[in-house]
Amino acid sequence: MSKWSQVGWAAALAFWACVGPAAGGDSAAAEQMERVRRSMPDVPLEMEASIRVLDAHGKARKTVRAAAALTPQAGGRTARYALLDAFGGILEEMTVALGDGPAAFSYARGDPPQAAPLPDLFAPVAGTDVCWMELSFSFFWWPDPKIVGTEKVANRWDCQVIEIACPAEYADGWSHVRLWVAPAYDAVVRGEAWRDGQAIKRFEVKSVKKLRQIYMIGDMEVKNLETGTRSRLKVGKMKMVSPDYTPEELEELNAPVEW
Repeated sequence: MSKWSQVGWAAALAFWACVGPAAGGDSAAAEQMERVRRSMPDVPLEMEASIRVLDAHGKARKTVRAAAALTPQAGGRTARYALLDAFGGILEEMTVALGDGPAAFSYARGDPPQAAPLPDLFAPVAGTDVCWMELSFSFFWWPDPKIVGTEKVANRWDCQVIEIACPAEYADGWSHVRLWVAPAYDAVVRGEAWRDGQAIKRFEVKSVKKLRQIYMIGDMEVKNLETGTRSRLKVGKMKMVSPDYTPEELEELNAPVEW
């Protein structure tokens, strides 16, 4: 398996601009998205992260601390994302179960977290440009993807552009997403969210973080194309928590390399 085949997370040009999402799906696109899902980490992971709100010059104006825990399950994974205060206390927590069917979201607030009504999954979180839908990457599981073009990204990756209509239950958020998928690595390196015939948000992977043979996003930028503002999701400390490893093996495996 290629080292890039473990890239699990990732993130567009008006060249393919259209008035709405592509109708239906195709088998080649469905098979490609299945490979993307299979390439996601298959061991339990815990991560520290931050979301930085940037000004027009790239200077951080606000930083939100975050944490995530990923647990593999048959056909998918369960992910828990937490937004933290300055002392590490939990402000908000979202748990997302991703498998063969639609994503199942559950939300809590406070420390310890208490169940609360589900917020708008497309609304910015904590004053950033990032929403829960982007943090969860649950659109990797949406049905009926369709290949709508090809493009070379960053003079590096030959990508298929895959379009997926937003399921009916999310119709008030986006109309569809477009994902730039590098088949050589089964990785999404760029994406766009569309509404009312135009792209409204763009996310793009800027760096990759390696934990032995596990590859994750190191740095991803999310830009609001309507306002011009942007935020950067940066993954910090990352460690495996699998009980199948001895403490000595975990110590060796939890020595990350960033590149």
